[in-house]
Amino acid sequence: MNRKAALAAAGVGLGLLFSGCHRDAGSADTPSGTFSVDSAHLASRHGGRVVRIHVHEGDAVQSGALLLELEAPELLARRDQLRATLAEFEAGPRPEEIAEARASVEALASELTLAESERRRSEDLFARKTISETERDRAVSRAVTLSKSVASAQARLNLLLAGTRPERLDLVRAQLAELDTQIRELRVTAPSAGVIESIPVKPGDVLAPGREGISLILDDSLWMRVYVPQSWLGTLAPGRAVTLRADALPGRTISGTVEQVAREAEFTPRNVQTPSERIQQVFGVKIRIPNPQHDLRAGLTAELVSPAASSPAPKTP
Repeated sequence: MNRKAALAAAGVGLGLLFSGCHRDAGSADTPSGTFSVDSAHLASRHGGRVVRIHVHEGDAVQSGALLLELEAPELLARRDQLRATLAEFEAGPRPEEIAEARASVEALASELTLAESERRRSEDLFARKTISETERDRAVSRAVTLSKSVASAQARLNLLLAGTRPERLDLVRAQLAELDTQIRELRVTAPSAGVIESIPVKPGDVLAPGREGISLILDDSLWMRVYVPQSWLGTLAPGRAVTLRADALPGRTISGTVEQVAREAEFTPRNVQTPSERIQQVFGVKIRIPNPQHDLRAGLTAELVSPAASSPAPKTP
């Protein structure tokens, strides 16, 4: 009796084993995967000292929320300098400078008038051989020199009256705009809604340009990668809407969109398919899952529901 009971128990065990193997092989016909989430590693393109951290790890934040503030006093000083320079250029020369330049022109013009009279008189006296050639040349040279001085003074007055060149104004405005951009980079904000994953800095730390200050999980949109046989490719083109079922949400369907289909076939990873299925090549498909209510979580396992699921690819004998 004991031997018969042992044989019966062994038969039942083998039957359950084979039944379990059959169910595992069947479950591989429905592609499944795990929800993943994108994360952003936020940093400032310009370095500075951390002065304030407005969030804690695990906080939910909205798009545009201020997360981290840095300070760089040298940037503020440089901005003040450029603003002062721009104001000076836009205002142009002071009235006193213009008046001084105009008075200089008038004074030199008066001296030139006198020098021209002396030049004409000296030439007349030289023609009558009353003065020497040296005296005549001295009077002529003085008149020529004063004429050039009047032209130079008039040019300076014209420059003052014209004001600052537009090109110089544009240059200073461009420098100021660049500096304002650098100062805005001292305030690190959330690019979209998400959850603070980690804050690897503390107040007082000096961050180099580009060094991570906040890690943000972008949970507005999840994604999942599944591996499908060739027979599914006709229904899974990029942009195609698909339906998912999650184990943790029985009775509920989840909408997604095919974002990418692999260009080349590959072997399915060993941990998601039975040994009999590993010899079949499959294509990786990335599916984007909107998560506006933030009720889906990374790590949930889900199955892809597709019209091709009713007629799976034939198995290799």
